[in-house]
Amino acid sequence: MNFNFPTTLTLGFIMTLISYSGLSTELTISNVRMVNRTELGIQPYVLFDLSWKNAWHNDKNHDAIWIFGKFNNNPWEHPIIYNQGHAIVKNRITNSPELKIEVSHDSIGMWIYLDSEYRGNVDVKVMMMLDTTSQKIDWRKSKDFKVFGIEMVYIPEGSFTLGDASQQSEQFASFYQSDAQGNWQGNYTINSEDEIMVGPQQGSLYYWSEEDLYNGDQQGPIPAEFPKGTQPFYVMKYELTQGQYADFLTQLPENWSSIRNPIGGKNYHKKKGTIYYEDGKYYAKDPNRSMNYVSFTDGLAYTDWAGLRPITELEYEKACRGPEKPKAGEFVWGASDYTQLERYVNRDGQTVLQNGISEDQLNDNNRAVFGASYYWVMDLSGSVWEKVITVGNPMGRAFRGTHGDGLLDYGNATNDDWPASDNDKGGFGYRGGGYYDIGTEYSDYNPHSPIGYRYYGAWSGGPRAIAYGYRAGRSAGK
Repeated sequence: MNFNFPTTLTLGFIMTLISYSGLSTELTISNVRMVNRTELGIQPYVLFDLSWKNAWHNDKNHDAIWIFGKFNNNPWEHPIIYNQGHAIVKNRITNSPELKIEVSHDSIGMWIYLDSEYRGNVDVKVMMMLDTTSQKIDWRKSKDFKVFGIEMVYIPEGSFTLGDASQQSEQFASFYQSDAQGNWQGNYTINSEDEIMVGPQQGSLYYWSEEDLYNGDQQGPIPAEFPKGTQPFYVMKYELTQGQYADFLTQLPENWSSIRNPIGGKNYHKKKGTIYYEDGKYYAKDPNRSMNYVSFTDGLAYTDWAGLRPITELEYEKACRGPEKPKAGEFVWGASDYTQLERYVNRDGQTVLQNGISEDQLNDNNRAVFGASYYWVMDLSGSVWEKVITVGNPMGRAFRGTHGDGLLDYGNATNDDWPASDNDKGGFGYRGGGYYDIGTEYSDYNPHSPIGYRYYGAWSGGPRAIAYGYRAGRSAGK
């Protein structure tokens, strides 16, 4: 983690502030400066440098950086972004295309992404306008304005198909299209965000369930408001990292951080946990390592704080496979075997590319080498388990896809449609498999699980553990 501490220089109303380094694909935000020259009729704004590697925009989709800020302290406040006037004031890479800045509908944050075809690095200076009419900012307390960035992947609009091509996948609670008696009749395609009927009726979505707690209650319908994945959305390119979570903890008041702090368990530092506390701040010895020992409510708190939302298990399958038809036993990378895979969790607990492979070599023809999804989302399988909103119980089906507003209530997320418990009460489940310990035998769930397998797709237990992680998303254009 790289921290550039604030200088002591304050010139006029231009303040040099703490910079922040992102933690995925060498995403870096630095030289953050807030400018308040309202006496000249200038809208207050923030300048910062933004760079990241392996950016892309192609015919299929693009990556993007989700940008949001925090200011003041105890607790940190979330700035409202003005709806216009933002600009890329300097592009430091010759012949790279223009970048687009898109403010979210609620002005909680903004996306920055390439506006035309490109593959390579980005290095720019950004001007982000602040809305000081909707929100009062005490400039005397704003010396520590922070800008955060999260690398996201755009999942475009379109139909997609659930489940697995093999009927044998029924025993893993995979989704399928039902006949009139509830039997497997092929795969189920989602074409819209309309309500989905669930049950043993001809043409309905259905799945086998041995136990409601783990596999789901086989009930429905899935409401129209429940995000299904046919509308465009963004998902974090990588799982939440330990560096990102340490920065989140540092921004919380002391009594809030004690609720969200994962360090207290006996084996935390023995089981791939690297977060520690020193001189009033949290740090991660390995900031790029996937965040484990994170409960669902921990993840929701981070999600609300960052202005994002959880993703659903239907969106999970869309992000994995895209519009392609399911294959038997298919993993995220589009094959049912490991023969090409060069991305592993090493003996130090870090998910890395081996044997000289680097991410700038990723393309649609070699996804099986990188373990990348159809849309180039990384590690949707094979690192830590993905927590997703389930369709398998009423608490999950009540999810409407609302976004976080950047503000917490004593360390807790505040959205009333989000599940709010880690203790088997329902609302979320696990997909994708997870890596436990070195030498553990490979199975259907360790470390990789085929896309369609959802035996634990409705289990909302396991608060904090070695192989449980988190990843958030956000509806596009909202």
